[in-house]
Amino acid sequence: MEKLQARKKVYLWLLILLSLCALIPLAVLSKYNHQSGDDYGYAYRTFQIWRESHSFWNVIKEAFATSAEFYQKWQGLYASAVLLALEPGIFGDKYYALTGILLLGIIVGSNCAGTVYIFHRKCGCRKLEGFAVGCVMSFLMIEWMPSALQGLYWYNGAMNYVFFHAVLLLLLCVLLSLAGEHPRRRAGRTVIAVLLAVLLAGGNHVTAFMGILLIAGFGIFAAVKKRWQNLICCAITLAAMVAGFLFNVTSPGTRIRQSYFSDRPGVAGTIVTAVKTGIACINSWMGLAVIVTAVLLLPVLLPLVKKIRGQYGFSFRYPLLVFVLSVAWLCAMFCPPIYAMGTPGDVRLTNVVYFSFVWLFVLNEAYLCGWAVTRLEASGAAALSGAAGEFPGSFLITAAVLAVGMIIGCGENMTAWQAYLLIRSGEAQEYSAEADERYAVLCDSAGEDVVLKAYTAKPWMLFLDDITEEKSDWRNEYMRVYFGLNSVVLEQTE
Repeated sequence: MEKLQARKKVYLWLLILLSLCALIPLAVLSKYNHQSGDDYGYAYRTFQIWRESHSFWNVIKEAFATSAEFYQKWQGLYASAVLLALEPGIFGDKYYALTGILLLGIIVGSNCAGTVYIFHRKCGCRKLEGFAVGCVMSFLMIEWMPSALQGLYWYNGAMNYVFFHAVLLLLLCVLLSLAGEHPRRRAGRTVIAVLLAVLLAGGNHVTAFMGILLIAGFGIFAAVKKRWQNLICCAITLAAMVAGFLFNVTSPGTRIRQSYFSDRPGVAGTIVTAVKTGIACINSWMGLAVIVTAVLLLPVLLPLVKKIRGQYGFSFRYPLLVFVLSVAWLCAMFCPPIYAMGTPGDVRLTNVVYFSFVWLFVLNEAYLCGWAVTRLEASGAAALSGAAGEFPGSFLITAAVLAVGMIIGCGENMTAWQAYLLIRSGEAQEYSAEADERYAVLCDSAGEDVVLKAYTAKPWMLFLDDITEEKSDWRNEYMRVYFGLNSVVLEQTE
């Protein structure tokens, strides 16, 4: 038994180390990252305040002032606007390189916090097991996310979605913690849940909408189980969430922005389009990497479901229902943008849908394992059921072969490999050098008319967009205001 546990411990640490090592090229690539587009639009006030006063307190106050301005003029994302106004580049262009590292930390940290809490606090497993699952899930999310550019390196797009996805995970953990707590602790957890709900409601409409569904789901479950105190906590949290969401979507800025999208479907059209989009995404994501990951997690998930059966008497009777609800959840994430704009939204939204897909895939795998163990026990195959979750030495070899196969079959699409290629080719360094030259010119040209040369290097994981030859273009205007210029245009090409 001790030998078995030691072997499993080695296996878990290998999963953790390999998952984290894969992040190194991505962290290194962040060194060559620079601002673009909306980064300038949301942060021009805080940038100017920092240059004038070098006061963090004044910067924070100006970030809230920026939120109030955008609430009236463009969109109601009151919490998101504060975060976007605090992008690292306002303290100096070199600090924008922290964006990639920050987002990697948010993804890995939120996943591991969620899995450790579920595995250790709720199910009685070791923290190491939860940490390993969190790292593997993070690996799968990061290496095959739909857009590393908008999910890791573009601060404005990434923080508006990835950060609030992390807040949603934290809210999930708080809601799970309400059951069985002392009344005083339950009150404290409710306060935390309300604060998280208000924060989540001030972010993008997708995660805010899913937060409403999540809290409502917990409330329905509490009502069915007649856990009235939990139901009251959920009702209070839901009220705060709905109030914040309504404050968000009914803002003058939201109405102004929505006026640009006239071709919008009704409720029925939204549902049909969302279902089609969600199913298409699921089909595209169900590849070799996901299947191999499922196999690698089996030695962890099987003991987990056995603990859940022993501790809670859970029977895992409805795997099909869990699958259907999971698909419905992913499809529902596309409803807000389709209803508001007539489209499924940009790829930065698809990133967090994919993150949810990974979580739900692992949930379905665990539930199916539990169903299989329960069926074995019911059929009298107690010995076979008892062997579930054991760790034969041959599995380590099998896992290694599968991992190598995954890298060979899917390695070219891994973000870590693509980051390595951009660094090795020198394209990332060339882009960064050109951006540094631009920044020096822009900082020294206050009140002047500036003409910038176009980038010759445009690494796809770092380069989002650029200004144009038209000074009235919104990208040009954002850059002009940010640096206090009279005008800025891109050099005309013949």
